[in-house]
Amino acid sequence: MEMTIVLATSSFIALAALPIFIDIHRQAYASMLQSSHSSLNTALTFFRARLQIDGAEQNQHLLYADRTITMLNGMPEASANSIRSLLDIDLPVSGESLIDEPCRESDFCIIGLQHPNSTDFVDIPNYQFVDHSGLDRVVYIWPQGYTLFDEACYFYYVNQASTDSIVKGHVTRGC
Repeated sequence: MEMTIVLATSSFIALAALPIFIDIHRQAYASMLQSSHSSLNTALTFFRARLQIDGAEQNQHLLYADRTITMLNGMPEASANSIRSLLDIDLPVSGESLIDEPCRESDFCIIGLQHPNSTDFVDIPNYQFVDHSGLDRVVYIWPQGYTLFDEACYFYYVNQASTDSIVKGHVTRGC
């Protein structure tokens, strides 16, 4: 009888603590995304400095930290390869991740060159693609074990080549 009471009490405590542990896990992923997004901001600042130092605003490519970055209208192209070259985080070595399957080979998954008419496009909250020329593109980066298609846990970079500007941010409500 005493053993049953101890087991029941332990089970109740474990069930009560489970939501707290799940929330900590989600908060950790959200913090990891925000940190990686900050790394992208820093990399873009250094990239712009390198661009000005080299006077390379009109170039198609820029050598940055021993990596070649493809540019579109003086900004990094929103491709997996260009953003992979800017960031020093664990991304797949090459290619792009599937948006409906969790990647397992790296800490983050990545897909680039997406636009509103592409099959792998995911809406960005509070952002409206207005360009109809087909220039503007987005790259998404999300944590291992998640899918871009089903969960809202990612950060993004949009090259708005139509307006010579960029937009970047993160979505963590699904982490």
